[in-house]
Amino acid sequence: MATSGQARVRAERYRQARDRVRWKFMVLIGCLAIVGSLASYARQPQAVQPKRVGVLALAPCPLQPDNKVVRRLAELGWVEGRNFVFDCVSTVDRLEQVPELAHELVLRRPDVLIAGPYTYVMALKRETTTIPIIMLGTWQPVRLGLATSLARPEGNVTGVAWFSLLSKQMELLREIVPNLRRVALIEAATPTLATLAPEVTKIGELRNKTVASTLGFTWQVFQPAAANDYDEIFAHLAAEHFDAAYIGGDALANQNWSRICQLALRHLIPTVGDSAGWANCGLLLSYGQDYPWTEARASDYVDKILRGAKPSDLPVEQGTKFQLVINLKTAKTLGLTVPPSLIARADELIE
Repeated sequence: MATSGQARVRAERYRQARDRVRWKFMVLIGCLAIVGSLASYARQPQAVQPKRVGVLALAPCPLQPDNKVVRRLAELGWVEGRNFVFDCVSTVDRLEQVPELAHELVLRRPDVLIAGPYTYVMALKRETTTIPIIMLGTWQPVRLGLATSLARPEGNVTGVAWFSLLSKQMELLREIVPNLRRVALIEAATPTLATLAPEVTKIGELRNKTVASTLGFTWQVFQPAAANDYDEIFAHLAAEHFDAAYIGGDALANQNWSRICQLALRHLIPTVGDSAGWANCGLLLSYGQDYPWTEARASDYVDKILRGAKPSDLPVEQGTKFQLVINLKTAKTLGLTVPPSLIARADELIE
């Protein structure tokens, strides 16, 4: 017979063996639970990181829900806060800081960038050759070196180009102001322009000389550098009896719409601008590329890039639709008669 001591030893060995089996079983159950949990997690749809659209904006940020780019992207399935976000940097009251703001925006590494004025696009282009940049109606992209050609951009910049319609604008103005002899060309000169696009001055001078010599009048160029400069310029135009003025579509002008329209009316200067907004705010007329179409087309480019397209494979597009808007109230204030033939051609009349 086994002694009591031997019995205790056997009992202890049995207990240890039982505990080892129980422990292994528990480990096995735990591992199976972990594997099952991982498999279940793998089968679940994973959260997709929202795409990021960087905007170097003329207007205040954030972009409003009624913004045409916001609305068009929504139509294409991009809902802000759900599958994409805007990373918006405003240049309002900071035009001299455009290069620095472009640098700041690029450092955030958005999936795609949007900008309109050519100085903004050039500032972004200087900061990145890899992040796609979509032009929102940018003037002369090939001449400025932003794209190799319209059909084959070849770099990281594509989108919608903007026509220079100065000759046509002056022809339209002459129909209302028959004795057009002396015209002021008002285009901003900012540190950004001097730094990023010194060649633009030469292109502009050639364009101006060609238009003036063809239509038989003389230009005088005025280059405001700050909002207050517009007051002095329009007072000078009135004192020197200029026949008319043209407002360039630069960033400074676009951020001073109301001021410029009020000055043109106060000093009774027939003035023309590029986009419909100018005539709507009080200038005599505007003629230019259809801006709502431009914004919609640029948004289509953003959609394609976010879905995997390369900017070098997307030809730059130019507008085929142009808007003529005439402000008949302003014409009456200026004592001018708009010919019926011109009224018939207008896309919009403001009465």
